[in-house]
Amino acid sequence: MSIGLHNERLLSIVLADQADRKVQPSPEQWEEITLRDAERRCGVQEELCGGRVRTAYDFFNAALVMQHGTDLEEIRLAHALATVSASMDSASPQARQALWLKAASWDRMMRTLGRPQWYGTQLHRDNAGAVTLYEVDESAVTDADRVALSAPTLAEARMQAEQMSRAK
Repeated sequence: MSIGLHNERLLSIVLADQADRKVQPSPEQWEEITLRDAERRCGVQEELCGGRVRTAYDFFNAALVMQHGTDLEEIRLAHALATVSASMDSASPQARQALWLKAASWDRMMRTLGRPQWYGTQLHRDNAGAVTLYEVDESAVTDADRVALSAPTLAEARMQAEQMSRAK
């Protein structure tokens, strides 16, 4: 139910979602998180179907949870919700995050389709624990396009992957 300006249920769902991701979970923990993620996505769907997603902040919160979907339709929905959030209120506190989520959800869709990502937001951890940038179509967008959506440049994304790999 929406209390005040924003949907409080969505806020509690997204806080639980983010709490699960504060530390690097073990494979066993990921199994449990995956189950909770599915429950949270159902909660977001209920809020959407009930017409209780109304503000840019609500759309952002819904998108953030749906971004962790396991199938293409959930990730497409995340992209649509992030796009709506980013376009509703460019002055809102989460506007830059909504732009990043728009890029990240696009990259995740491309990855799910087995295609190279565009923005460089998706990393991959191999069996040895090394973190690399998932394949990028470097001709799809420019670094300026990436920065406009609050995504890192490709050099920054590669550096982030390298730092994460060293920190494993």
